[in-house]
Amino acid sequence: MKIKSNAASAELTSPFYKINEDFCREFENYVASKNGKVKGNYNAWSYFIQAEIIASKTWHLKYKKATYTSTGNLILSSKKQNLLTLAEWSTPMAGSFNSEFSIYKKESFGFIKKLFNNSKSFRGLKDYVISGSDNNSALIEKLYQTLEPLFKSGEIYSIILKKDILIISLRTEAHHFKTLENLLKN
Repeated sequence: MKIKSNAASAELTSPFYKINEDFCREFENYVASKNGKVKGNYNAWSYFIQAEIIASKTWHLKYKKATYTSTGNLILSSKKQNLLTLAEWSTPMAGSFNSEFSIYKKESFGFIKKLFNNSKSFRGLKDYVISGSDNNSALIEKLYQTLEPLFKSGEIYSIILKKDILIISLRTEAHHFKTLENLLKN
């Protein structure tokens, strides 16, 4: 396994270690089935893995899980664990002619909402806004059709096309191999 454990010996019997190990093993097997490259590490508290798969385009994949603990922090409640899980899929988009757009999940914080003043609701989804060029309507439609289940589940965090790079960010604990397969085909 090119994704290596960096766990302390006391962590090896943790059920969380086993969950993270299984997640990483499944990811590594998937990338190997695509003749891709993978690297990363994991333990009972976190993982950070990166991969590259070459299909019709080169896709860069990143998955991260981190458990943060807070004791006495003014912002985070005392002795509370916070979990971050994310996936990021990116690929070059040659021929987009720097025609940029962003689709974001709305945040509940007022100062972030102000950033979306020039944005409009995305496809009638109340939790998402879109801003940027209308020149990519075919690409946006294709992305929506492919990612629709992740929009409905709320796992899409953002989709950004900027400087000819498409970045799809998710907040998820799942691999979503089926959805990724559909992206690789396009």
